[in-house]
Parts: sequence; C-alpha cells; structure tokens
Amino acid sequence: MSDKIALRLNQLLADYSVFYQKLRIYHWTVKGPMFFQLHVKFEEMYNAAALSVDEIAERIVGLGARPLGRMADYVSTSSLSEADSSPEAADMVRNLIADQRSLVAGLREGSAEAADADDILTANMLEEMADNEEKSAWMLQAYLG
Repeated sequence: MSDKIALRLNQLLADYSVFYQKLRIYHWTVKGPMFFQLHVKFEEMYNAAALSVDEIAERIVGLGARPLGRMADYVSTSSLSEADSSPEAADMVRNLIADQRSLVAGLREGSAEAADADDILTANMLEEMADNEEKSAWMLQAYLG
C-alpha cells in the first residue's frame, strides 16, 4: 500500500470522526420548530458516519497501516471544523451540507488515488461513500428549500 493512500484514508478518518461528533452535538442541542425532524435526521446521519469511521479504519488496518485514534489527532488532521456552540437549526443544516461537500471532494480524490494505485477495493468503497454523502447533502438542501 502506498503511503499516499494511507494518508488519504487517515485524513478521511479524521474528517468523518469530526463530522460524527458534530452530528452528535447537533442532535443533542437542536431547538426550534424543526426539532423533531432534525433530531431524528441527525441521529440517522451520525449512525451512518459511525459506520464510515469503522469501515475506513478497518480498511487502513487491512492495508497494513495504523489508523488515527486520538481525538486530538482527528481535530488537528481534519479539514472540517468542530461544531460551533449552538447555532440555529437552519445553520446546523447548512454547516452539515458544507461538510458533506468537503467529504465528497475528499472521497472522490481518494477514490481516484486508490484507482491509480490499482487498489480497486478502496476506490470502490470511497466512491460508494461519496455517492451516499452526495445524496444526503441533496436531501438536506431540499429540506431547507
């Protein structure tokens, strides 16, 4: 496995770990008329993010590298920012859409890098994740109107 793929996968692991935690805090703190829908949606999304974290970490190990595991490493490595303190519900959704667009870009870049290295399993895994994030971002955007 190339070091480049391991670095990309750890970058994505960090991004998804920060994204997961942001979803958790948004789930816990969302308020207002969108509470019921968003509380459930954020839970659905953090469960999906947790699966992505696990899948990426296991792929890193399967390729013979070591996944990041400390929160400090996730925060310092991630291209995503941690959750702001209690934004309005619509701003939470906008923040998540922006994060998902960033995730999709990283996933697609990682997929291309893996394909170039003939690591088709990683390439396909990342493409599937990108497709799922893209669809989720579209749905959140539609929710905002």
